[in-house]
Amino acid sequence: MENMTSEISTNTLERDFMEWMRRGDDFFKIELLRQARNCYRKAMDLNPKAKEVQHQIAECNRLLAFENKVVRILSGIAALAILTYLFIF
Repeated sequence: MENMTSEISTNTLERDFMEWMRRGDDFFKIELLRQARNCYRKAMDLNPKAKEVQHQIAECNRLLAFENKVVRILSGIAALAILTYLFIF
């Protein structure tokens, strides 16, 4: 009986892990990186040693850092364009 309980628990953990990975992958495919990273983190809580989860979280972090950099650059350009417009007119 104890073995069966352990087996059910392992199967449940594995199923939950795979579900969080699938959700993360779905979000990642449509570039919802924060949501993907949150799902991957939940998967990592269930299986901290899984290399694919660590890789996906790192990839989300890398892409989010790039996204933030682009937003900062574009914000600076927009501010400069607005100031230029205000001084011209």
